Amino acid sequence: MSFLKPVSFALLAAAVSACSSQVPVASKAPVLNNEDWYQVRTETQVFVFDDYQVFKNFLSTEKAPVLRKLEEKDPAGQEVILALRAEDQGKPLEQIAAYQFLKVALVPAHPFYGEVRQEGRIYVFKRYGDMRDMVQLGEPIFRYTDIGGGPDGVSVTYGLQKEEGRPDATIAQFKKNHM
Repeated sequence: MSFLKPVSFALLAAAVSACSSQVPVASKAPVLNNEDWYQVRTETQVFVFDDYQVFKNFLSTEKAPVLRKLEEKDPAGQEVILALRAEDQGKPLEQIAAYQFLKVALVPAHPFYGEVRQEGRIYVFKRYGDMRDMVQLGEPIFRYTDIGGGPDGVSVTYGLQKEEGRPDATIAQFKKNHM
């Protein structure tokens, strides 16, 4: 009987401590910045953005809070520069959405919105894959062009899928952003 008493106390203590220990609370998942992506391509450089406000300000001032040059060139031989918010300055590249999109390491949100400005043209996309294809090929495979439909009468080309018609929702989003 004397053997059961210490074992009973040990089991009771284990049960009480198990009940009183706190259950670990799941940490909040990091907020993904994966709903939009922007590029401004010049003859020698490509500026990559993951923040609409930084992109919009850059279009009018050609400046961003932080311009971070990467030690690499894109497939067309252009120098790659991340245009970032001030709070993103010290982040590792792997935590910057613009860089992750560039490296195809971030799953885009649905819906997605993307723009490429190149050679006086504006290209708008609702799918990340279409945007990547256009950057690699130079033109969207399937497109709808709104001649003179952009700011200052610039033509806007919308990337499409094969059987898709006029992209009214994407046109509305573009006009909301820029007109």
